[in-house]
Amino acid sequence: MILLGLSAVQAEAQKKEKAYVPFDRGIDNPPTIFIPKGTSGGGLTFSLLTYKVGDTSMDDIGFALVPSLVTGAKGSIYRFKIAPSYEYFLWNNMSIGTHLGYSRASFGMQNLDLNIGDDLSFGVDDFYYESNTFSAAVFVRNYLPLAQSKRFALLIEGRLSGSYGQTKGYKLEDGLKHGTYTDVYKASINFVPGLCVFATNAMALTAQMSILGLTYRNVKQKENQVYESGYHGANTSFGLDVFSVEVGMAVYILDKRHRPGKKEPKRDS
Repeated sequence: MILLGLSAVQAEAQKKEKAYVPFDRGIDNPPTIFIPKGTSGGGLTFSLLTYKVGDTSMDDIGFALVPSLVTGAKGSIYRFKIAPSYEYFLWNNMSIGTHLGYSRASFGMQNLDLNIGDDLSFGVDDFYYESNTFSAAVFVRNYLPLAQSKRFALLIEGRLSGSYGQTKGYKLEDGLKHGTYTDVYKASINFVPGLCVFATNAMALTAQMSILGLTYRNVKQKENQVYESGYHGANTSFGLDVFSVEVGMAVYILDKRHRPGKKEPKRDS
């Protein structure tokens, strides 16, 4: 009886010991080397958008965007953006680098009629908008391999950036321009996560989106080259910003220690 009692106590103790085995997700395990130390990487993001609505000829009645609401639309939209980047890996899976960027946008509306109701309608004609922006940034980026993969990884990027842009919006009246010219200075700190996928051993596709940022703006305006005004201020943002999505391609050059070696030719015995 005593032996049976001791066996039951021992079995119960073993059950309790098994019930409290700690659960480990493996986060503290040695990470997989996704991109080794000493690697250099260069990337490029590029986008182009162009639309032409209606025709500028007198015979064209204009395009109807929404039947009976927006009619007689004649205009064009153009947007171009290019941003090269370079990064160097000081540690395994972690790099520092820089972004340079240029973007240009233009919008021209020769005619547009908006009819909300019998008592509310108005039109826009001969209005134009143009902008040119130059930007530069430095960043620190960390790659986190997914399930110890060497092809798929999350990337976490902290970015410090600054930009300068010029915009002008004006209206043509009797052949003369009447409008506002604006200089925009901006500095920001952003948290930009994303995904990196290797298509080959050296080429990868990346996609990123800013979800957290702190931005300071200083805006100066001059109307008709006579009246001056402006504002400055700071704001924070947290959330998914679909307009900040960056999709691009990058090429990584390994240092000599990690480059694939040449296969020696087989020798006949």
